[in-house]
Amino acid sequence: MTVTTPDRAPVAEVPTSRGTRLVDRVFAMRELAILAVFLVMIAVTQAGNSAFLSEQGIKDLLLNATILVLVATGQSLVVITRNVDLSVGSTLGISAFAAGTYLHGGGDPLLATVLAVLLGTGFGLLNGLLVSLGQVPALVVTLGTLYIIRGIDSIWVGSRQIT
Repeated sequence: MTVTTPDRAPVAEVPTSRGTRLVDRVFAMRELAILAVFLVMIAVTQAGNSAFLSEQGIKDLLLNATILVLVATGQSLVVITRNVDLSVGSTLGISAFAAGTYLHGGGDPLLATVLAVLLGTGFGLLNGLLVSLGQVPALVVTLGTLYIIRGIDSIWVGSRQIT
């Protein structure tokens, strides 16, 4: 006894232009798609600001991106553990203000950096201990920490700015 399966009707291909297929192939690979978008962003920025890709422009970009890269690295570790940290911006702000206040009073830049790192580490440790040992959801802990830091910030900083 033999069993036969019915033949399927051939699927008609939709005609596409060569350019569209190339774009589809590029965007099918995530890394190439990200690179393509990145290069377009650089080109648009350079078109609007001719000094963007100059030596000084690249130095400024790298200098200004340093803090963002450091915070994003720490935040990526939080995300990898399937958690969230809503207090990271407030922690950065109060750490920067503490270091700036210390420097404004004539303090040593190395000690100001250590102060900022210790302050940020302290708040991060508080968050981590409450989440891991206290079994409190990270969303709740970091939202609470955000408002605690904002409260400290508004009392300590007020409307002052360090220039």
